[in-house]
Amino acid sequence: MARNTSGSHTSATDARARARQIQEEQRRKDRRRRTGVIWGSVLAAVLVIGLVVAFALTRNGDDAAAAGPIPAAANEQGGIELTSATGLAEGAGEREVDPSEIEVPKQAASSQPETLPNTEARGDGEPTRIVLYADFNCVHCADFESSNAEQIEQWLEQGEVTVEYRMVDFLSAPNNQNYSARAANAAYCVADQKPEAYNGFVAALFAAYDEHQGKGLDNAALTQLAQEQGVDISSCVEDGTFRSAVEHTTRQARVAGVAGTPTVFVDGKNWALDGEDKTFTDWAGAKIAD
Repeated sequence: MARNTSGSHTSATDARARARQIQEEQRRKDRRRRTGVIWGSVLAAVLVIGLVVAFALTRNGDDAAAAGPIPAAANEQGGIELTSATGLAEGAGEREVDPSEIEVPKQAASSQPETLPNTEARGDGEPTRIVLYADFNCVHCADFESSNAEQIEQWLEQGEVTVEYRMVDFLSAPNNQNYSARAANAAYCVADQKPEAYNGFVAALFAAYDEHQGKGLDNAALTQLAQEQGVDISSCVEDGTFRSAVEHTTRQARVAGVAGTPTVFVDGKNWALDGEDKTFTDWAGAKIAD
């Protein structure tokens, strides 16, 4: 009887141990299954997000390369020319541009261009012509504006110069939500809807670089800057109305040999080649005085 009791007790103990072992194995399986489900969900979500982002970027690229409108104030190179702090030169008129028709070199230019289309001097008695290729997300462009805007503004007000901005999209990237293209589009929106606000809006965009440091502004911030200049461009910004025009201007620049920003011309002379070690204001001032 005692032996039977001991055997029963041992069997019961073994059974409980085996049961605990089975339960522990089951818990481990459950944990592995739950972990697998969680990671599977995470990976699926990442995959979906990646596909959405890739689709969006591809669509943005396709949309930008498609034909679309360009502001009437833009010239054939896509530039907007200031004749005073609030005045714009007459552009090429309302039209559509098709960036896909412009064949861009596969490799960027390895040297600075000596001359570019429509940058040459106009003639005796005419204002000196300043043409700037710039990108709103370019730190050196922001520095150029910070250093020279006050003097350029004085020359504009005195009728000594005209200033043409050819805003390009060289620095758009996923981490700045294609800011260069969006900001250039916004500037075109202002030129189209309220030309007298263009100069102030461009200045505000360059000044904003200190705030975003290359991360760019979102569309709401772009719209707010325009509202501070007295113009509502919200639908133009959200719709990307002039994104094709931005791409058109950018491709024109690449064809002309512009590989970096800022690239600045005064009466057909490239500051980087002709200015040597002179500051822009000293170099340009000498040309204005001639």
